[in-house]
Amino acid sequence: MDKISLKLPVNILKFLVMGKAIEYGGPMNPQDFIMVAENVFLPSIQMIKQWEDNKKIVGGLPVGQRAGVMIIESASAEELAEKMQSLPFWALNTWEVIPLQSFESGVENVKRQIANAKKMAEMMPPKPM
Repeated sequence: MDKISLKLPVNILKFLVMGKAIEYGGPMNPQDFIMVAENVFLPSIQMIKQWEDNKKIVGGLPVGQRAGVMIIESASAEELAEKMQSLPFWALNTWEVIPLQSFESGVENVKRQIANAKKMAEMMPPKPM
């Protein structure tokens, strides 16, 4: 008997993700910096670079700041959370995540608003001259 597989369409969501290093009050000594840079920061940035290579994100590092900005594609907020929490430096940053609406749905929303406004305008009494 042949198996029939139905693949449901997966809506890919986009999220604007902004991360900034938490300030711990003062510079690190060189030995601590080397340990954290080699074991936390570098592996995290390498993971993000791999996501970029796999076309899952676009983004970059603001020049001169300990921060990053990305647009990440994900099937759900839960999947995004799992992905973000897999980064070694996840707990050392504050994160702001903003779900993005597609431009296509934005066009549809504005068209709907225009249609609703036209209906309202038709129901209004004429302006006195």
